[in-house]
Amino acid sequence: MNRAVLAVAGSRKTQSIVDACIDSPGNRRRLVLTYTISAQRDVETRLARACSAQLPDVTGWYAFLLHHWIRPYLPLLFPDRRLTGLNFTERTGVDYTTGPARYLDGNSRAYKRYLAKLAVDVAAASNGAVIDRLEHMYDEIHVDEVQDLTGYDLEVLEKLFASRIDIHLVGDVRQSTFNTNPQDPKNKKYRDLKMLDWFVHHGKKNTLSVEYSNRTWRSNQIIATFSDTIFPESCDFPPTESLQTRTTTHDGVFVVPTKHVDTYIKAFSPLCLRHSSATRTPDGVQPLNFGVAKGFTCDRVLIFPTTSIADFLNKGKQLTGKSACGLYVATTRAIHSVAFVLDGYRGSTLATWAPT
Repeated sequence: MNRAVLAVAGSRKTQSIVDACIDSPGNRRRLVLTYTISAQRDVETRLARACSAQLPDVTGWYAFLLHHWIRPYLPLLFPDRRLTGLNFTERTGVDYTTGPARYLDGNSRAYKRYLAKLAVDVAAASNGAVIDRLEHMYDEIHVDEVQDLTGYDLEVLEKLFASRIDIHLVGDVRQSTFNTNPQDPKNKKYRDLKMLDWFVHHGKKNTLSVEYSNRTWRSNQIIATFSDTIFPESCDFPPTESLQTRTTTHDGVFVVPTKHVDTYIKAFSPLCLRHSSATRTPDGVQPLNFGVAKGFTCDRVLIFPTTSIADFLNKGKQLTGKSACGLYVATTRAIHSVAFVLDGYRGSTLATWAPT
């Protein structure tokens, strides 16, 4: 049965893949797919620790399309071409080129921009051979961080749904900070938070069993409750329930004036985060971007906010799209405390921290 688990940050989504690989029969042939290299390494490390029997195959999404969809059957679509690799060059604008030049450069490397579309077209030209080959290789395919898939990548998933392979997806649309192909206009109505509609659609079609989890083992309840406010009520996310019970002398969500940043960092050693390099930070502070921190867990987080995040904190002005998702990722890295560097805080819900 194909199933998807959509769960809040800290709900052990990746660990659920590891547990599934341990608990299911040992003769099951499994493949685990991830999008980012860091996620791939994390899964490989966890599986190596947990599995005493044969390890599942682990690969990235692009490699999956290249090696299992395109390379074996590309000649059926373009008889005189043989795949040699992947071209990461961004092709901007609308490209009306047809034939192999649309998908492949002069050295027969596939353009990343059209990779998933090429995979779908090659599968059609193979007359079912792509899926048949995969069915002979794997009994289960697990996809981590499924919310990162966009455009024609969703068409690839839908073809897998129709196979005899059990497809298991885990993810959280609130953490949609990456896209496999931002330029791909296909399935644009399912981008970012709207991907929830894609899961609902397949749930109604009975092609996918969709489960939801609102429990986190990472952040305390104060942080969990704050993270719920990042998204509008129209999203209808259930309140997050924290199972984190450890306490310290500094728990919750705070505002830190700029003049106290150095003292705060020395006192609590937080993970410093920002939306992008466009956000200025004090000399000597080396923050990570929100997206890079995805998958991290730490005791405390210190966030250098953008103007839109400051307006959210000061005025309650709702964040949208990637801004909301980025802040959610940043906030939910923390176990005990989250602090925002902000002068002249005008809100009423957060306490302002000062050294005692």
